[in-house]
Amino acid sequence: MRFELRGLPSSASSALICAMALSANPVLATAQDAAATVGGTGEPKPVANPGDQIVIKREVLQLVDPQRYRVNFSLVPKSRVELVAPADGVIRAIGQKAGAKVAAQSEILRLENTRAKLMLDKAKALFKAATLEQKGADGTEASKSIADARLEAAKADLDLAQLVFDQTSVRAPFDGEVERVLVAPGEYVRAGQPVAVVFDPAQLVVEVPAERTAAEVGKPFKLKVEAAEMEGKVDSVLPLNTRFDNLRDLFETITSVVVVLENSDGKLKPGMTVYPSIVPRQTVSEVPAAAILNSGDGGRKVQVVRLNVIRDIPVSLLAPIGTGRLFVSGPFVPGDEVVYQSSHELGDGFQIQPSALPATPGTATPGRTPTNPAPGVGF
Repeated sequence: MRFELRGLPSSASSALICAMALSANPVLATAQDAAATVGGTGEPKPVANPGDQIVIKREVLQLVDPQRYRVNFSLVPKSRVELVAPADGVIRAIGQKAGAKVAAQSEILRLENTRAKLMLDKAKALFKAATLEQKGADGTEASKSIADARLEAAKADLDLAQLVFDQTSVRAPFDGEVERVLVAPGEYVRAGQPVAVVFDPAQLVVEVPAERTAAEVGKPFKLKVEAAEMEGKVDSVLPLNTRFDNLRDLFETITSVVVVLENSDGKLKPGMTVYPSIVPRQTVSEVPAAAILNSGDGGRKVQVVRLNVIRDIPVSLLAPIGTGRLFVSGPFVPGDEVVYQSSHELGDGFQIQPSALPATPGTATPGRTPTNPAPGVGF
């Protein structure tokens, strides 16, 4: 079937482009050639106007739900420690609340320590007595040896009592912030039971997938953290995390990187959502490389036929498939047909329909593929 363009009344909201023939053998071309020239001849494409006859080559998109590749990412502190109870006991007091800034070795909470305090006082008194006894010993060698031994034993008892007393206190290991307190006053805890979490907010990290070409330690790495574009540095390169395995479908070489973000101003917080650009957030589909066009904002786009209307769809480029096809992600909908070659330059919003001209031997008819398709007009 042959096709032509027909004009719409002047009141129409968009130009009506009547056309289209499907080719049984897609012709692959570069995005630049497909966008700027007719059939690779080097001649600029004419702009489609009502009444023109055009030919468009297209194919139906096979869509993949982006949920298949969705993984939750969030910032975590590079230094984070879970503090545990050093001994069995009852929580006597909590000195710091969640969110409080703490200095190294400052007390966060204390266990019941009355018995430990009394034992420490007793050990101090015995050590003092042993010290005086040593000073008052007579001059004999035996008396001096006994006094020295008693002083040494008293010192050991004092050190032990001090250690037991110190174990009733849970302290911050570094300057940082209390993330959460896991116990309450009066609660009985066992030795080794987690009681609080502290972290250093100066550096936050996230593990994300990345193409191997960008995976180099020390190299800048851009991320979107909630609504803000941020730049961190690759801290380490790891084998691909199993959480990201589905992304292998979309990229030829992929790995995991740990990205560190400096946070000296404290604007970033643990738990903030991260959106790596490599993870598609919109529908994924496979398209001919010839369908990729440059958009006016410096990005990329494809044109699709949607309900007989040409639509410009911004896309993100993913993995190539051989030399002539690649995966892209964009706001596609079921039924979209991607345009990969056209005889005219088509604007966003143009409406199309097949012309009702008589069929000639060797030309395409609706719903059929010709045995020997004739060359399309304009190619």
